[in-house]
Formats: sequence, structure tokens, C-alpha cells
Amino acid sequence: MKSLAAVLFALLLVFAVGFACRGGPTSDQHVTSPERVLVGQVLLPNGTGSRGVEIRATVAATDSEPRVVWVLFDEQGHFALPFRGSLTKVSVTAGPGAEVHRIVADEFPQDSRAGQIDLGVIDLRDRLKKHRIVVRAASGKPAGDIRVAMWSSPPPLGPGGGPVSLGSRQFPTVALGDEQEWLLPSNVQSIYFLVERPSGPERGRKWRSGHQRLFGPFSSAKVPTELIMD
Repeated sequence: MKSLAAVLFALLLVFAVGFACRGGPTSDQHVTSPERVLVGQVLLPNGTGSRGVEIRATVAATDSEPRVVWVLFDEQGHFALPFRGSLTKVSVTAGPGAEVHRIVADEFPQDSRAGQIDLGVIDLRDRLKKHRIVVRAASGKPAGDIRVAMWSSPPPLGPGGGPVSLGSRQFPTVALGDEQEWLLPSNVQSIYFLVERPSGPERGRKWRSGHQRLFGPFSSAKVPTELIMD
């Protein structure tokens, strides 16, 4: 009888230990935060494209430093950004640095059951004004393609202290002589335009080794309608 009782006790002990181990994650297990989606719509003055307007979201993960994510939006201004972690800020700028709208953590709406944070409609039509500008080649310089970026302060340096490179997703390629429309924030005191062209005549090649020129600063009331690129 004693041996039978000892066997039963041992079996119960094994069962109890196994059940406890399945009761929850150990301290070594990594728990991934659920994916959520930031959605909304930005309303801009009538026209095509972002025209220098950017939406940036700051996301803080539990195991890393906060990171800034560039939020793409379509021609109607709709955007949807999947993310993991905590959303701490959403900023809308007209050219990097010229903030025209900001939403911070305690102003965000509650998550929906679908895991969405819906910012609704952000109407910026009365905070921005349209301005058309054309970049032409200097006398004796060849025609070709360029990329143009707008900043409200001197552009940052790129890796190793070199000039920042203008990526094609954010700053699309246009031809010298083509007019572009930009959305300028009202009453801003410094606007810069950085113009970049590739080092050779080939279309869309050798951008990183090409030539850049910085124009400005201009006040919003005195932005020129023409820039000359050498």
C-alpha cells in the first residue's frame, strides 16, 4: 500500500509541475505587441500630389528607441500606417521642419475593436498656400532631369557629413523647365529649395554623385517663381 501511495504521489507531482509550466510565459519568452493601424485623411488645397507636405509618426517600441516613420497618403489624402508599439506623436509639415499640425499621445482617439487609431479628417486648406516655381538650366548648361526638395531650415547632412540624397519616392524626378507647385505654410520666415541633378546625361542615373545647389532662405511672401540651376 505504501509503495502504491508513493507512486500515486509521484504521478500527481509530475502532473502539477507540468500544469504550472503551461500556466503562462516564462520571463525568457518575448511577447510581441499587437499590430495596430493609424488611419485618417489630410485635406490640402486643390492640386495633385503632396507638394512638399509630409506626415510623420513617432512610434516607441518596448525594446528600442522611438523611431520616426514617414506616412504615405494617396491623391485624396487618405493614409493607413500599420505599426507595433506606442504611438507618441503625429506631425504634418510643409517641408521638413515647418510644422503645420501636431497631435500628441494624450490627444489620440481610443483604438477601435479592429485595432485602428482613426485621426479623422485633418483639414489644412486654410494653413497652406499654393506657389508655382520652375527650375531652369543656366546659360550653356545642358537640359536634363532634377529632383527638388523644400525645407524650412538648412537641409541636414547625409551619412559621413556629405550632402543629403533626395530619394525618388519622396522627391519625384522632373525635367528642367517643368513647372512645379508647392504648398507653403503661411508667414514662415525661411524656405529653402535644394535642387539635385545627376552627374551624367543618362536619365535617372548617378544621382548620389551628382550636383546639388541650395537656394534661399526666402520668406513665404518672397519665394521666387524661377530658379536657375548650373
